[in-house]
Amino acid sequence: MSDTKDDQFGADNSTSTFTSALWFNAVLAIGFFGAFTVLRTTRPQTYAPRTYAVPKEKRPPPIPKGFGRWILAIFKISDDDLIKTMGLDRFMVLKFLRMGIITFSIYSVVAIPILFPINTIGQGSLPGLTYLTMGNVIDDNRTWAHCLLAVILSGLVWYYTFRETRIYIKLRRKFLLSPDYADSVAARTIYVPSIPADVNNAETLERIFSKFPGGVRRVWLNRRLEDLPELVEERQKAALSLETTITKAILATYKHNMKMSGSNRIDEEGLTESDIPETIRPKHRDSSIPLPCFGRKVDSINFYHDKIKELNESVTEKQNESHNFAQVNSAFIEFNEQAAAHMAAQSLMHKESMQMAPRYIQIAPSDIIWENMNIKSYERMIRRFVSISCTTVIIIFWAVPVVFVQAVANINELAKVLPFLSVINELDPTIVGIIQGILPAVALAILISLVPVIFTLFSTKEGIPQKSFVQLSVLHKFFFFQLIDVVLVSTLSGGALAMVEQLQTIATNPFGIINTLSENLPKASTFFITFVMLQSTNSSGQAMLQLVPYLLSYVFPMFATTPRDIYTQKKTCPNINLGTLIPAQTVIFVLGLEYGVIAPLILPFVCLFFMLQYFVYLYQFLYVYEIPFETAGRAFPRAIRHIYIGLFISQLTLIGLFGIRTGARGQMGVIIATLVCTAFALYYYDRAFKPLFKYLPISVFDDPEIINAKKTDAITPDIVTSEDDVSTNGEKHVAKTSSISDVSSYDASFLRSAPALNKRHTHSSANSPTSFDAYDARRQLLARLEEERGKDTEEIKKDSERIVATAKSLYAAESYMHPSTYAPRPTIWIPEDDLGITQKETKELQSLDIDCSSRGAAVVRNNKGKGIVTIDEESLINDYQGIPGSGPSAANESNVNNYVRVIVDSYNFADAITMF
Repeated sequence: MSDTKDDQFGADNSTSTFTSALWFNAVLAIGFFGAFTVLRTTRPQTYAPRTYAVPKEKRPPPIPKGFGRWILAIFKISDDDLIKTMGLDRFMVLKFLRMGIITFSIYSVVAIPILFPINTIGQGSLPGLTYLTMGNVIDDNRTWAHCLLAVILSGLVWYYTFRETRIYIKLRRKFLLSPDYADSVAARTIYVPSIPADVNNAETLERIFSKFPGGVRRVWLNRRLEDLPELVEERQKAALSLETTITKAILATYKHNMKMSGSNRIDEEGLTESDIPETIRPKHRDSSIPLPCFGRKVDSINFYHDKIKELNESVTEKQNESHNFAQVNSAFIEFNEQAAAHMAAQSLMHKESMQMAPRYIQIAPSDIIWENMNIKSYERMIRRFVSISCTTVIIIFWAVPVVFVQAVANINELAKVLPFLSVINELDPTIVGIIQGILPAVALAILISLVPVIFTLFSTKEGIPQKSFVQLSVLHKFFFFQLIDVVLVSTLSGGALAMVEQLQTIATNPFGIINTLSENLPKASTFFITFVMLQSTNSSGQAMLQLVPYLLSYVFPMFATTPRDIYTQKKTCPNINLGTLIPAQTVIFVLGLEYGVIAPLILPFVCLFFMLQYFVYLYQFLYVYEIPFETAGRAFPRAIRHIYIGLFISQLTLIGLFGIRTGARGQMGVIIATLVCTAFALYYYDRAFKPLFKYLPISVFDDPEIINAKKTDAITPDIVTSEDDVSTNGEKHVAKTSSISDVSSYDASFLRSAPALNKRHTHSSANSPTSFDAYDARRQLLARLEEERGKDTEEIKKDSERIVATAKSLYAAESYMHPSTYAPRPTIWIPEDDLGITQKETKELQSLDIDCSSRGAAVVRNNKGKGIVTIDEESLINDYQGIPGSGPSAANESNVNNYVRVIVDSYNFADAITMF
């Protein structure tokens, strides 16, 4: 099987292309990883923020000092410790990378020594790297080796996908049944959309869902919040503006006073040192038009005082009336037992089609997309159809720039369309190699990076109720984009002119795409080898070095004015989007399957990709990246499906390759049989595992290990609730204040002890603490706290345990409410100063009923007497105390006890309740 010079897609330059790309990527790898080794210890906020910015129980082990020791240390961390530190989502990405390493390492050891001699010795004389491909084989009998190796590769994929999936299901089950997660509100709660109007009330929903074991604990009826979220957001912006304004004024006053003399520092106007001089007092123009010189000029500090006071009143009034807002057609239902939630999620709940379905389980409060809470099931189907249609259109039209990029990789073919480019072929082979081997791969990577933003918008508009599943939706879309526009289109196109010809052929004979792929795959191998090489070094190296975040870590502090700015920069961990990360890895897996038999030269670079990616993301997941929500590894089975899609394409291509060889009919038959086995394997995979990806089997709740773990967890009390807090059978429950770090977690034993949230009454009164409606329960719990506020210190001390229990119950009741319905009044956080400005400002704010604090922040003088804002990083960040007023809402990932601290502070119980 030979080709003419014009049909080689620039194969004459393939050797120089490969050589140039190899050297270029080797330099990239050495540069990126070498720079990381040097810079790693210089900026912890860039290279190790998870060592201090996450809860202590999730922090990774300290990085050992010394060159190379840290590499060995992170590889020695056990899987259990990895899961505890990074969560199951990130750990399963590492498991997928391990699977890629093992699969392609085993296959490479077997295939490379066999295929290189078979493809080259005594066969054709194709130019360049195509000499090493299956296209160079003339003797059809030799293709039996390719056939058998394809079967071996398929067998490896079957074995490892099933093996790793079984392991994943066990890990997922262990994670979901762990005490930390099983006692969280998300573990027992389902989301129910499309609720008919006659059913959409707490009493009816409780009656319907109470048929499941343990019954219903609480019902959250989602509501239209009118302009409440906008008012809360406006108030928060005003609070931040006030902090900035005051802090800048304090620093300006320091600078102003440096020019003054006298021990009392009294200026010409007779101002004391606690005053901000009028000449530097901040002012701005208040205008609805965001343009300079419009609106009246106002004193900034007084303006924000009045604005926050006004917004506090407006927000509080609307929050008090939030239970009367109009309902939408969805609700969250929390059960008393985790098993009940899994049963309810799988049962038919309404006699009409598409009503109260589909139900979603294990949605963390921080994961909710509140804008999608009023979308009916049939409307969601229509939205999804439109989203998929638009995605298809983008994939098709994005092929145009991809074809052009591929054309650059084949200058000979592109010169046929653009003759003036023919001069490039007259350049030095090394330069031509750089143009063909490096620029197209870089340009393709840039083109790919622009697509996820569009796909994220489409997935959000589909009506998906949770952010994490938007990422999972993008994961599929982005994979198919790369599969079609990167793999298939790049393979079909040897240049712009060739692509037109191929499209015309496919239009007249759609099934001819298999033969087209079969003919073009060996010729296109050089491009994909360089592409995999670039992804191995450039993508992995950039992810490790994080050059842009490193440089910005020096720039952003220059613009950090307030204590909150400093805290945010120090405390924030970068997020990782699995919806874009995993497709970039699965597409390399697909390329390995596709070219592992046809062009074995790609195999070492596929192995290198998975090895470097594993090393990079093992470190990054441990020490750098954070994920705001956890799906317990739901991305993993989607990645497995991508592998099977790649396996199907690989086998279909081999069928075409053997089909165009008259002497390879037997080989084609074997691959057809392998294709049938792959289809059966995927069918069996779905039948065996798919339900277990979403739900827990009921039998696991009778597992002795699970029962014993729950009993052990239940007998470690620290605080006992008051005698009034008893269950319906009169037994007193104990409650503990252990740390629960899961998203939306809370202490379940406290909730069981709260009569407002546990007693089973079908007909409950709004004045009684037995309502299943979360809004009613919250109002009752707030009323309890208000009653305590009027007591003296000694009485509060006596009732401290009850107050803490009430605060924890309040935390639970707010879990699935929109954050704006319970958003606390903002606390103005300004630094303490030795001029007395902060002290005076605090008194003034308190007179306006605005919370203000300087805890952990201060202005210190440098050698020149200039004021500099500092914060107590040790207590605020390292000890995870948090900033004033920043106690977590129910929708934030944090310790429930921090929430109690804020309640205690806000109700002025701090002097009496010292246990926190």
